[in-house]
Amino acid sequence: MRRIEMPPHVSIVILNWNGLKDTIECLESLQKVTYPNYEVTVVDNASEGDDVEVLRERFAGYVHVIANDKNYGFAKGNNIGIRHALERNGAYVFLLNNDTVVDPEALTELVALAEADRELGILCPLVYWYDRPDKVWFGGGFKVDLWRGTCTLNRRLDFSQPIIPSEVATGAAMLIRRETIEKVGLLPEYHFFGVEDFDYSIQALRQGFRIAVAAKAKVWHKGSRSESGSGIVRMRYSYRGWQMMRRKYLSTAGYLLATVYGLACAGIQFSTVLFGYVCRGDWRGVFVVLQKTAQAIKGTIQGSFSKVQ
Repeated sequence: MRRIEMPPHVSIVILNWNGLKDTIECLESLQKVTYPNYEVTVVDNASEGDDVEVLRERFAGYVHVIANDKNYGFAKGNNIGIRHALERNGAYVFLLNNDTVVDPEALTELVALAEADRELGILCPLVYWYDRPDKVWFGGGFKVDLWRGTCTLNRRLDFSQPIIPSEVATGAAMLIRRETIEKVGLLPEYHFFGVEDFDYSIQALRQGFRIAVAAKAKVWHKGSRSESGSGIVRMRYSYRGWQMMRRKYLSTAGYLLATVYGLACAGIQFSTVLFGYVCRGDWRGVFVVLQKTAQAIKGTIQGSFSKVQ
C-alpha cells in the first residue's frame, strides 16, 4: 500500500492578554481551517480574568494553553510559545494575533507557497480590516525607514499575483519557517511591543531570507483602538523601539542624524494634528495629542539608553 505523506506540521501560536472574547473568535475560525496538520498554542500573558480557565475548558483537546506568571510583552510572550513549538518539531510556526479571524483556506495556501520556494523565510497572509472586510490592512510591499521611524511602500501592489514581495512582515499574522528561527533566532525581547516584527524582518533579510505576502491567503484583523489609553502608551514603546533599531542598524553618525530627522518629522506631524484640533475646539483631542507627544519624547529618550542585544 502506498504511504500517504502528511503535509508539514504547523504550530500556531496566539498571544492572549485580557482579550478572551477576541481569542475565542480567533480559535473558532481556526477550527474551520482545512489544513490537516497543525496544532494551536495559546500563551496567556497573565490576564486579569479567568481567561486561562475558560480557554482550557472550552477548547480542551484542541488548544494547549501556557499561563505566564506576568505580562512579558509581545516578543517574549510569543517566544515562549515559539520555544514550545520548536520542541514539537514543527516545520513552521504561524504567529497570529488573537484579534484576527482566519479564512479556512489561509493556512493551506501559506504552506503551499512556502514549500514551493525555500528562500521564503517569512510569509504573511493578505490581512484585511475586520470591520471593513474588503479593505486591505496589510498587503506587503513595505520597507523599513529608520530615518523617519516608519514603514513606507516601496513598490506598487498587485494582488492578482500569488506572491507580493515585501521587506516587512506583520506580527499580526506571519508564517515563519523553522530554518528562519534557527538561523535568525527568536523575536527581539528588548522590545516590549510595537516594532519587534519590523526588527525581526530586518534580521531575516540580512540572513538571506525573503519575505512576502500570499495574496490568496486571507486573515481579518480588528486592529488597535488608537485613542485608548493603551494606544497612548503604545506610542512610547513604538518610539523607543525605533530609536533602539537606529542604534542597532545605523552608524553612529547615521543614528544621530536619523534621531534628529525622525523627531523633526514627528514634530511636524504632531503640530499639524494639534493645530487641527485647536481650530475645531476639540480640547479632548488636544489633550490626547499632547499625551502622545510626551510619550514619544519619553520613548525616544528610553530607546537612546536601553540595552540592545
